[in-house]
Amino acid sequence: MVDGGAVREAILTTLLTSGTATVLATLIGVPLGAWCSSKTTSVFDKMRVVVTALYGLPPVVVGVFVYALFSKSGALGSLDLLFTIEAMIVAQTCLILPLIWGGSWSAFDKTARQYRDTFDTLGATQKQRLLLEIGLARSGVYHAVVIGFGRAIAEVGAVIMVGGNIAGKTRVMTTSIVLETSKGNMDQASFLGVLLLLFSLTIVALASFVQRPNVRKSPSLSGAAPPALIPYDGPAERTVSVRREGLEILKPTKVSLQPGTITVVLGESGAGKTSLLRALAGLEGDDVICGYQECVYVPQKPLPLTLSVGLELNLASSLFDKCEPSSAYFSEKFSLHQKSERSPHGLSGGEMQRLILSRQLGFAPKLLLLDECTANLGSAQVKAIETELMRHRKEGVCIVLATHNVLQAKRMADAMVILHDGVQIEEDSQLARSLLAGEWSG
Repeated sequence: MVDGGAVREAILTTLLTSGTATVLATLIGVPLGAWCSSKTTSVFDKMRVVVTALYGLPPVVVGVFVYALFSKSGALGSLDLLFTIEAMIVAQTCLILPLIWGGSWSAFDKTARQYRDTFDTLGATQKQRLLLEIGLARSGVYHAVVIGFGRAIAEVGAVIMVGGNIAGKTRVMTTSIVLETSKGNMDQASFLGVLLLLFSLTIVALASFVQRPNVRKSPSLSGAAPPALIPYDGPAERTVSVRREGLEILKPTKVSLQPGTITVVLGESGAGKTSLLRALAGLEGDDVICGYQECVYVPQKPLPLTLSVGLELNLASSLFDKCEPSSAYFSEKFSLHQKSERSPHGLSGGEMQRLILSRQLGFAPKLLLLDECTANLGSAQVKAIETELMRHRKEGVCIVLATHNVLQAKRMADAMVILHDGVQIEEDSQLARSLLAGEWSG
């Protein structure tokens, strides 16, 4: 026989206990995960091992700890919280906190590794960067929270120890199932089991629906004119080198940086072109100012930072108040104007490439570093990009372009840097002449 009143009270108590514990663990664990992912010392490596080990924390151990804490002789015994819902919430929060903390840590870690170069060259504030990271890590954080909620709602040992399974007060669905089973009332135990399963699935489904990206909030495109550019006024020449793990990836290479010029970097795959650009962008140790009207780096692999094409095109103006919107100009220039509401991940490879280039050009750079920005694009799109780069050169922007395309290099270069196995070679050398003649190109 099923007692409807008892079932209703168990459901409400379960929702209050597990729901509150999940919210508290999320408010504590997600910021902790984001903070820990930004640390690289060995102390945090050891801490991560501990947090991961606590994934399997036995509920009865948590129950003993919280019981001792709130008992009459415990440190918090004066609060008189033992055998209350509050004690159950504390127990479940302690139980699921490592799951949400560690899961969020892993999600933010993955985001940081994948997007570090982009974040480091945006010029965004720490707060702006954190908000972007949260948006990119939302899927991993969501799964961590769901796993935490699943463990909380299914837990028995800790809540029965600190709550006492008091009817009408601290009895939740899991403890009710245990009690009814021990009494032989299998009808009510089975009914509660089915309800617990449906309840859990419903909550997870609703959370999944809420966390889905809503691209309908994408801002409208504005700014039909290109952004105002200022001439490059930095060092006229830089010598850069790159060393990793004791190996010299790029030997000292001299690069001329003059306003209104395009320097093309040529070389086969693995010659050091990307390492050279990264060094110029300050990603290999040097201190370089990046962001609005400063140095802007466009990596070879395009990575979107937002939920829609429109948000991506408006990123510069959303990060910098002084930056005038130019999303309408670039969307028209690079044939993206009919896709502003779409998710970037639904674009083709070529469309994604043009989108990320448009986003970066919106920062109005005075030093523009481009890594294979026209690779695998059609002739019409290559022409549109080259035309835009020529406009930048005319406005005094200094451009360094890494490419495999020898014909493009000859069309656009004011100066060339030719690399082979991390070493700069002279243009009149045999290798350089072979490359420029199109006899080999990586």
